[in-house]
Amino acid sequence: MRVIEGTPQEIVEYERLAGAGAEPASIEDGPASPDEETEPARETAAPDGSASLSPEDHVALMKFIYGRAGKNDVRTFLTERFVMRLLDEEKVVVAFGRSSKTFDGLADYLMIRDDGPQRYGAVAYLRPSNGGMTVRLSPDDIEDLGEKDNPRIQYRSVSSSDPYKINCPLADEDALDLALDLVRAALEIVRTE
Repeated sequence: MRVIEGTPQEIVEYERLAGAGAEPASIEDGPASPDEETEPARETAAPDGSASLSPEDHVALMKFIYGRAGKNDVRTFLTERFVMRLLDEEKVVVAFGRSSKTFDGLADYLMIRDDGPQRYGAVAYLRPSNGGMTVRLSPDDIEDLGEKDNPRIQYRSVSSSDPYKINCPLADEDALDLALDLVRAALEIVRTE
């Protein structure tokens, strides 16, 4: 057994240089639409806060985020902060998407699901590679939240049957707070349906 000490970013960089790190996935590895069926490789749940993540799950999650976000420090920081706050504040499961096209078998996105009965799949998909987050909300839901004209919200042009109609890229701290609110709203909807 070899113990490697350092920050998560240093460990990922060491593994990359040593040839053991994850190869970034291409956009094609993810589902065409977030509602397409995927099978998680590993799930990380922290219903009582991120402190309850096992060390193994915490390291796997940080390794995934740092490995997929690339060398963009702001995007890496915002993605990590978003996921950890979400795990601290909500009863959710974070799952890695699968891909047969990558070295580690993982796709380039995280699925965020309610930590209850899985009737609707993910409430959001987050791509650390570009900070993109797609949420299971409609324009009507956004209007109900009073965020209809928020410039941080992007409306997706998808079929009427696709429940994932909203994007909220994690571009800055304000977008992170908005994204948390949107995921909470999506969680509330799936919990009451």
